[in-house]
Amino acid sequence: MPIGSFTVVPHVARHLATQRPKHVLDLGMGSGFYGAVVRQWLDLGVRPWRTFLVGVEGWADYRNPLWDLYDFIVIETIQEYLSRFPDQFDCVILGDVLEHFPSEEGLPLLGQLKTRVAPGGTLIVATPAVFIDQPAVYGNELERHRSIWTAAQLEALGFRTVLSGHEPQVALSPTVLSIWEWTG
Repeated sequence: MPIGSFTVVPHVARHLATQRPKHVLDLGMGSGFYGAVVRQWLDLGVRPWRTFLVGVEGWADYRNPLWDLYDFIVIETIQEYLSRFPDQFDCVILGDVLEHFPSEEGLPLLGQLKTRVAPGGTLIVATPAVFIDQPAVYGNELERHRSIWTAAQLEALGFRTVLSGHEPQVALSPTVLSIWEWTG
């Protein structure tokens, strides 16, 4: 769906507020909620924006007023974006997106994303901790869930587990979620 789990928001907001990235890439931006998070906690809601914010979304029908918070939006798949734009970012957000890729596509995608993280920057990945069957929501085939990702898989790729979806504190969330970080 075009929104992710609220479980991720405190972590992303804390990361933004403490690390102060100047260039942020939001992949699979959906409704553009992270645009509001970036503008609130990095730019204090005041223009001119100090943070350069790029959003990538494969489904143009999700466009709404939150998209106006982005400096640049690319409407194409993440793979198409990565093949055309070589830019690096201080923070890359892949929130509630990885589960939409089959494992054989998701693994190389994570490798590609690491090359887009500037030295000292961070790649934040959040996915459901359990497989949740999801069809093509709103007729959008990109919404179909195709995989489940584990801490062992991401830790083997050098990610640090920030939140395990199997911890009691996430029980309040309607989506049991895990969060990982990789630092460039």
